[in-house]
Amino acid sequence: MSAMREELHLLVDQLPEDRVPPVLALVRENMSSSRRREKALVALERIRGRMRGVTGVDEELDRLREESRG
Repeated sequence: MSAMREELHLLVDQLPEDRVPPVLALVRENMSSSRRREKALVALERIRGRMRGVTGVDEELDRLREESRG
C-alpha cells in the first residue's frame, strides 16, 4: 500500500463515526466525476477523429477540454 493510502486509512480510522458518511459521499462524488470526465474526453476524441480536416474544430475542442479542467 502506498504511503498516501496508508495515511488515508489512518485518518479515516480516526474520524468520529458521524463524520464518516459525509467523507464517504465526497469520495463517491469524486469517483463519479472522474468517470464522467473520462467518458467526455473519449467522446471528444471520437468527434475529433470524425471531424479531422474541418477548419477550426481542433481549436474548439481544445478550448472545451481546457474549460472542463478549470
